[in-house]
Amino acid sequence: MHLHSASGIGRARQRGQSLISMMVGLVISMITIAAMMTLYKTMVEVSSNASRSALRDGQVSAALLSAQMELQSAGFGVPAADSLNSKLFVRAAGKELVWRYKTSLAASDYVCSGLRLVDGEGLYRFTPKVCSDAAAATWSSSEQQLLAGSAAFFTPLQKDGSAFAADEQELAAMTLAPGYVFSLKGQSQCLPYMQQDFSATPTAAVGQQLALERDDASSHLFMACLPNLAVTTS
Repeated sequence: MHLHSASGIGRARQRGQSLISMMVGLVISMITIAAMMTLYKTMVEVSSNASRSALRDGQVSAALLSAQMELQSAGFGVPAADSLNSKLFVRAAGKELVWRYKTSLAASDYVCSGLRLVDGEGLYRFTPKVCSDAAAATWSSSEQQLLAGSAAFFTPLQKDGSAFAADEQELAAMTLAPGYVFSLKGQSQCLPYMQQDFSATPTAAVGQQLALERDDASSHLFMACLPNLAVTTS
């Protein structure tokens, strides 16, 4: 009889889960889910920012490469006797660069192209037009094309073609920040990638070297050698 009573008391105490234990478990689950959602949101934002930075960097890099390729035409077909300023001219306190070159066998077919830096906007390209002197060539606003914009001006497009919202922009690693200018370095023994050493050569071709750099020369975005403006030294 005594054993039967003890067994009945044991069975009576096995009541299962209580409402309080279920609420505690629910709270813990909600906290865990909220933490996971916060982590997921942070990872998505980091990935999105990295994608936009990479996209802008790629577009700026492509624009600078395009500018350097166009610069290689500076002085092409222009008589050596013509002054340097008539072939290549830096003006507007280093914010504009204009060069002249030949496009055909005709004696008078000279064309000028150029680049223009606008602080807060970016790098513009002057479309080619007939000219006789690089220093005197001018372009209207409709004859300028945006090659690369600054972070404050340029917003890369999403995959569907729409623009990112203004509050989603960030500073990329490579931006056309204010303070960059074109600088003519003068004659220098240079070739692309410096694949030749002229140090022991008594007579060598040297060309004009042009840089897109900070106005204090602390850093530069590119430095190009212009072989069509080369002269011979002895």
